[in-house]
Amino acid sequence: MTIVRPTRINAGAPLLIPPDYAHSTLGLTASIEVASGGPGAGTAPLPELPPGALAAKRSVVLLIIDGLGLDYLRQASTDGPLANNLLCGLSSVCPATTSAAITSFFTGLAPASHGLLGWFTPFEARDQVVLPLLARVRNGPGLPPTDLATLYRSPPLAARLTRDCHVVTGRRIAGSAYSRFHAGPAQVHGYRSLSGLFGQLEQLVRANGPPRYVHAYWSELDHLAHEHGVAHRRTREHLRQIEAQLGRFLKAIAGTDTLLLVTADHGFIDTAPERSLLLNDHPDLAQRLRLPLAGESRLAFVHAKPEQREALGAELAEFLGDRATVLSGAQFIAACFLGPGEHHPALAQRVGDWVVAMADGWTLRDRLPGEKPFMPVGVHGGLSEAELNVPVAVFEA
Repeated sequence: MTIVRPTRINAGAPLLIPPDYAHSTLGLTASIEVASGGPGAGTAPLPELPPGALAAKRSVVLLIIDGLGLDYLRQASTDGPLANNLLCGLSSVCPATTSAAITSFFTGLAPASHGLLGWFTPFEARDQVVLPLLARVRNGPGLPPTDLATLYRSPPLAARLTRDCHVVTGRRIAGSAYSRFHAGPAQVHGYRSLSGLFGQLEQLVRANGPPRYVHAYWSELDHLAHEHGVAHRRTREHLRQIEAQLGRFLKAIAGTDTLLLVTADHGFIDTAPERSLLLNDHPDLAQRLRLPLAGESRLAFVHAKPEQREALGAELAEFLGDRATVLSGAQFIAACFLGPGEHHPALAQRVGDWVVAMADGWTLRDRLPGEKPFMPVGVHGGLSEAELNVPVAVFEA
């Protein structure tokens, strides 16, 4: 992978470092793929998880706890089962957010290849910003199947595996267009609660049948961190609840020849209202945009009106100063922030003219007419270590 060091147009802003894709969640997925009979998607398996060790197990379970950053785990549960069984830390993908990272788990591909670049992703087929996880236009209607066939284009990991494949996720999202496509041939199981999640996993690893791979997902920690902050008491209490249920689950599946891998899609940082910028408050900048802001509040993809491109970049750099780093979209792609692999055919269109990477807990948003104000306490999507670094804990039963 050739890395081109980008040039910041606001020279006093922080220097950006791409994720460590040589030791990332892509490698974790590659270990699972090769161990499960897949050809590999071009990423080397993790040295800490050789595929042969996984292939020998009857069941391999990947449990993704949304929002569980490595730094947070080490602070919030120093003596819990996850910290005590920590294999290593890994870098997530960029942007460090669910729609990009979970799609990488589902496909084995980096965001540069699968093209889903955040909660808000530009969609060239409509020249609009869409919500990939919800399959709808930003502040607008749902997308028809013909559009979804273009938006979701990367083959699911499960379609490449010889193991019996299952997806265990919340009942509310189990039947979504996003889940159905990315599960591929895997059987999808919904649950209603944390105990229901582990109950489904127990049934799967105890059931008769061929060797299996189970992709499981839990979202409540992310929800609590957004609402209250990652440092809040309720968020920490929920982590303890997860670990208590995990302990009971491991006792229940003893002797099933199962390898459980627990990781996350991203970490979190907390922010404050005084560090939250709203582009609507700066109409001189907003009027230069061709599309609403895309990506995340910590890493925004900016699409300028053609005649306004250079002026917008200069004005963003002046306005943000040391509160963000402003790069051209082309430089951001060339520097491999979005990872290795063959580029999505519309990657340049989706990234846009400028990329704004916010610093030190700052966020940047815009609000469309009719959109409800959204000011979460906990945020993610940026390039800080707390947002990018995630744990991998390993349990054998």
